[in-house]
Amino acid sequence: MKISRSVSALFLSACVAFIGTGCGKKHAEDDGHDHGKEEAHGDEDGHGHGEESPSGASFKAGKGVTITEETKKLLGVEIADVTERKVPNQIRFTVQVFGEKHHHLANQKDHSGCDVHGSGFLSSNTAAVVKAGQPVQLFKGTNNPLEGVVLAVQKALALGESEIVIGVSNATASLNAGEFVPTRINLPRDKAVVAIPQSALLRTSEGTFVYAVNGDAYFRTAVKVGSQADGWVEISDGLLDGDQVVTRPVETLWLIELRATKGGGHSH
Repeated sequence: MKISRSVSALFLSACVAFIGTGCGKKHAEDDGHDHGKEEAHGDEDGHGHGEESPSGASFKAGKGVTITEETKKLLGVEIADVTERKVPNQIRFTVQVFGEKHHHLANQKDHSGCDVHGSGFLSSNTAAVVKAGQPVQLFKGTNNPLEGVVLAVQKALALGESEIVIGVSNATASLNAGEFVPTRINLPRDKAVVAIPQSALLRTSEGTFVYAVNGDAYFRTAVKVGSQADGWVEISDGLLDGDQVVTRPVETLWLIELRATKGGGHSH
């Protein structure tokens, strides 16, 4: 059974609200709110968010989010090892189609004279690994991508982008001149790279993070990502082979941390 995003969001909010119920009680017991001196993002706020609340979750700057075993089961926390994998170098961009006919009916893989062309733009650094003759896939609302090939890589333009020209065979019934189509180039990789499941990524306005296992806590760690393919994402900086990360539910851990550091759970 599929759960809608709105229902999932309500569930997460309910969980975080449940986890934070102990903070208000703690405030009521102490005069002057002197119940700890932990720092949130390096600043003392006098509210002591480093101590564990009766509900089973706490946050401490420099250590991370700590959760009791009972609360872990409630939230369905899942952990994965950071491993090395041969994640394909997957390049994604959007192509605008022009032309409507494939000339080489006798050889459907020969696109050199094909009028079903398209072009898209990539940064010069990314385009540097794209070569004429490489296969491409176009995804137009179907699980069966249209197959094509890179015809040319134009020189970089003033804005630092290069134009990628492609040709597609037997696409006259599927592609219309002028439309924009998501396109992908998969470049095989011989060397394994550090990789994690895509579900472990937390993308925020502050950057991209993961929650790495830090003893008995989960510490939000900044990472730099590379290629993404088949449910895995390359990590170029921030993690090492052998580390462990939370794959579910990273958004809930983020809300717990925000509740502690931004004061969202106070009941004065």
